Amino acid sequence: MKGKKEYIILAAIIVAVVAYLVLRQTDRSTYQLPALSKIPKKEISKVEITDPEKSFAVNRKGDVWLIAPEDYSADPEKIDRMLEIVSDLNLTAMVSESKNDQRYDLTPEKRIRVKAWAGKALKREFDVGKTADTFRHTFVKIAGDDRIFHAENSFRDRFETTIEALRDKTVLAFKSDEIGSIKIIKDGKTTTFAKKVEAKEEKQAEEPVSPEKNISQWVTPEGQVADSNKIKSFLSALSDLKCKRYLNDRTKHDLTDPVISITLSGTKEYQLSVYAHGKNEEENPLWPAQSSENNYPFLLADFKAQDVVKDPGDLMPDKPKADNEDRE
Repeated sequence: MKGKKEYIILAAIIVAVVAYLVLRQTDRSTYQLPALSKIPKKEISKVEITDPEKSFAVNRKGDVWLIAPEDYSADPEKIDRMLEIVSDLNLTAMVSESKNDQRYDLTPEKRIRVKAWAGKALKREFDVGKTADTFRHTFVKIAGDDRIFHAENSFRDRFETTIEALRDKTVLAFKSDEIGSIKIIKDGKTTTFAKKVEAKEEKQAEEPVSPEKNISQWVTPEGQVADSNKIKSFLSALSDLKCKRYLNDRTKHDLTDPVISITLSGTKEYQLSVYAHGKNEEENPLWPAQSSENNYPFLLADFKAQDVVKDPGDLMPDKPKADNEDRE
């Protein structure tokens, strides 16, 4: 009888433990994640970023984004990476209800607050904390909700930025094929190269000559022919030129006496002027410059400046070495 009673007690304990575990698990899964609807990226018109040190906004104007209040052009790739998160913020789990913001870098001293508008309507507001240990999630809080959530993707770095870092660093952009003439002014001397395109001879004259088989030559007014590969490399260096940073404390009018001025003519005219760097900048100097395609003066990294500060003679074919030089 005693043994039977012990079995009954043991069974009751087991039932109680199982019930507790089941109910506990059920309790943990009953919370509901906030319902966040997707905002089409094309509808987002403004994004505001606020951290403990600064606050600024980027505004859509047509197909471009401008950084307020100066209306600097923003880097389109960096803006698009922000919009990916703002548009489709995906919460995957609740992490904490205890308001332990410090543990997740969501205190006012560390959080990044993001707001997004579509027209005049505020569509999204959330705080960005640190990256989760999984490196695939970010801790966030949604406006009006004290709970802390896992959001899909590691994205704090997309919003942990500055106005200078977010500016579009492209200062000159064009397609090399559109350029028909190059004018270089250096050391008081002007040199011009004009592109001449000749059709390559075909064995069968009746067949049309394809554009790919045309030969391009760059010729000076005196009839000197430049090295086509050197011209190609020169135009390539200029065609997608990015600066190191902008000279925010100076204007274009403050820059005088360029080391080199380059004018490229094609479907439109492009101009670039590069100025001497400081005398105390012997290692990795930054070269002041300005472009017709940008309203602000800027600094070029040394390796980029070296690619464009060319003597016209550097674009001509290499002179053959004399026999005695080869023997040396």
